[in-house]
Amino acid sequence: MSVNVIDFGKGPNGEALYKYTMKNENGTELSVINFGCIITNFLFKGNDGKVRDVILGYENVEDYFNDDKCLGAIVGPLANRTADACFEIDGKEYKLEVNDNGRNNLHTAKLGALQKRVWDASTGDNSVTFTIDKADMDLGLPGNLKAKVVYTLTEDDEIKIDYDVTTDKKTIINMTNHTYFNLNGHESGSILDESVVFNADSFVPVDDESIPTGAVAKVAGTPMDFTVAKKIGEMLDMNYEQLKFTNGFDHNYCINDWDGSLKLAVTVIDDNSGIVMETFTDLPGVQFYIGNYLGGENGKGGAKYGQRQGLCLESQYYPNSAKEPNFARPLFDESKGFKSTTVYKFSNVAE
Repeated sequence: MSVNVIDFGKGPNGEALYKYTMKNENGTELSVINFGCIITNFLFKGNDGKVRDVILGYENVEDYFNDDKCLGAIVGPLANRTADACFEIDGKEYKLEVNDNGRNNLHTAKLGALQKRVWDASTGDNSVTFTIDKADMDLGLPGNLKAKVVYTLTEDDEIKIDYDVTTDKKTIINMTNHTYFNLNGHESGSILDESVVFNADSFVPVDDESIPTGAVAKVAGTPMDFTVAKKIGEMLDMNYEQLKFTNGFDHNYCINDWDGSLKLAVTVIDDNSGIVMETFTDLPGVQFYIGNYLGGENGKGGAKYGQRQGLCLESQYYPNSAKEPNFARPLFDESKGFKSTTVYKFSNVAE
């Protein structure tokens, strides 16, 4: 395979932007850009022979600049929510941008974080490597960081994402990818008819500001239970406080028997297209978000994205793990950086 590179406009400060497209022997295509390491397109053939773009995104790069939904982006250095927008390392407090519910932090920064920066890029036979540096105390986080993210399209129709982030000081690193998937095609409407299976018997309950309570709860007997395949909409309709707090599914699932090895975390099946997506991660959790706050985005090809037209499966350490003592903490230093792999594997339902 080779990587096709085309101009994709200019960055917020006039930087040259490019779109990189990988294509395998099956005709599957993956496109990414050097702004925010964003996945812009993934073209895959369904059971009916129709090729679908299953990634929500924008036609013009300018629409990504102020997009607060993080469509397709690598998010970090600290993804998800941090209570009171602060945390401590060795007794010293570090303050983050207050950008969520008037007192908390979400995804490090609304516009200044790594998802809104231009990365350096280099291509391989079937991959694109993005790199970026973050200075000590930039974004409120200690440590000079060197971040590398490698996207690979495999011959097995996998999007493979490898993270490698080093630091010269103790710091918190919890990076993820925030792509919105719709396996019937990005323009096809609701994802509520898609079925989901999680390799997770537990989830992380949150309060009415989406901050974890510190508990880990069993999914059994609740609408959070996707231990066998169930349609998202079927579970969403249940009367359950956790779903009211977050306006729908927006919760971290705790991967069974987490040991740092790559494990199947979740499977999504779309009966209309026949497309199946399996998500593998070596991290302890996956944030399941169903686009509760999408609404009115002007997408690719004239599509208009409404509420719940895409779902995110964000591999991660648990939300608020920078400060919650009950959770594994993503604290790294000069001797050990953040290394992780996420794989999204696509196939078709057996006919």
